[in-house]
Amino acid sequence: MPPDAERPQRDDTQLVRRIACAEINGRRVNEAIERGADGSDPIAFLCECGRLGCTTKLTLTHRQYEAVRVSFERFLLAPRHAVEGIDTVVEEHPTYAVATKHGQAAMLAHDADERAVPDA
Repeated sequence: MPPDAERPQRDDTQLVRRIACAEINGRRVNEAIERGADGSDPIAFLCECGRLGCTTKLTLTHRQYEAVRVSFERFLLAPRHAVEGIDTVVEEHPTYAVATKHGQAAMLAHDADERAVPDA
């Protein structure tokens, strides 16, 4: 992340919320893209990072995207797009990364996940 980029501080809840919401919105777009794809060809997804204005496209197969989405806290990112203090990169691939959220960002991701199973 460039030195002048936003880095949330422990008590900067508004910034954490804004970044997490941007990431969640990116995931919602990708979920719609995946629903519209036939699943046989690679699919162009958007980076789900929290950087304002990021429009980086990442090409994955249906199977690769599903591997990212095995859990609510996992997000698809372009390499080096993780936001310090919000994202933890758990997988690095040649053309994309997978990051998990923690803290308030993880709670927001859980609450917004269309695939989440409701609490019993």
